[in-house]
Amino acid sequence: MQSLVAPKRNPFQRNYKIRDAISLAIYQEMERDPSIHLFGEGCGVKVHYDAPSIERDFPDRVHTLPISEDGNVNFAVGASLLGVKPVVDIITADFLYRAMDSICNTAAKLNVVRSEWPGSTIVIRAEFLTGGPTTGQRPEALFTHIPGLNVVIPSTPRDAYGLMRTVLDTPGVTVFFEDREISDDLHKETDQRIEGGIALGYALERRNGDIKPDCTVVTYGLMRQVTEQALDPMLNIDLLDLRSIYPIDWQAIKASVRRSGKLLIIEPDVQYGGVGAEIAATIAESQPGVRVKRLGGSRATISATPDQHRLMMPSAEEIVHAIASW
Repeated sequence: MQSLVAPKRNPFQRNYKIRDAISLAIYQEMERDPSIHLFGEGCGVKVHYDAPSIERDFPDRVHTLPISEDGNVNFAVGASLLGVKPVVDIITADFLYRAMDSICNTAAKLNVVRSEWPGSTIVIRAEFLTGGPTTGQRPEALFTHIPGLNVVIPSTPRDAYGLMRTVLDTPGVTVFFEDREISDDLHKETDQRIEGGIALGYALERRNGDIKPDCTVVTYGLMRQVTEQALDPMLNIDLLDLRSIYPIDWQAIKASVRRSGKLLIIEPDVQYGGVGAEIAATIAESQPGVRVKRLGGSRATISATPDQHRLMMPSAEEIVHAIASW
């Protein structure tokens, strides 16, 4: 059962290692590609704190825009028509609602309606916070419905770096999420090595069971870290970290489920109509007989208190119970 008391954490927590990995990837791509520009509300201030080297070395490519998320994305779309690769900082994921028209009706259609020009690259960056009711929302599933959008949610510095390098070097529009709730303390040393890009649509196997694992666990973002903390190292399971929720690595999921026959999907977003529902339906249709469970967030207005908000997402106790109660 879920704990009645959430663990105490700093409400202003930042996942500095993931943030720094993203900033390094952007810096290196800006060194290589002069067409990359940063846009956003207070962009110069944020870059000053997050990555002062970008502001120092590329001052002409860091642009502070007005408080208008929809207008700022449309501004980036216009810039992309002139050959610019915009990275648009929406700051918090909740502000994406104000930019839905420019993202879903304009940016996502660019590479379809203007085939006479080379494909555009646009990256829209946003962070998940905690505490509501108008902050702390996780709208990632909404964007998976829209043709023309990629949706990326890394859970480690290595993945954040590699995925950002990839999306800045690939035509397309990507909504790139960063989760402040992911703790710096639990990243393994191997996760922090900085290497090359990571292709979209490839899950990473965080744990690999034997030839017939007891269960396949599929998750992403914050829930990947919560799940790894919760599970006994001796459990015989496959643990897949999606890394991108569109495209999804169906091949990896199906291959693991063929071996285990059981699938548990864990997501931090609202469970109803979410990523987990899509995975559950697809696996149930393509592999009859597989036993499927889901854990996700509550479809409820978020509490203003961060600790109460965390209780609305799957807990370590619920994850352990779900695996033990097949």
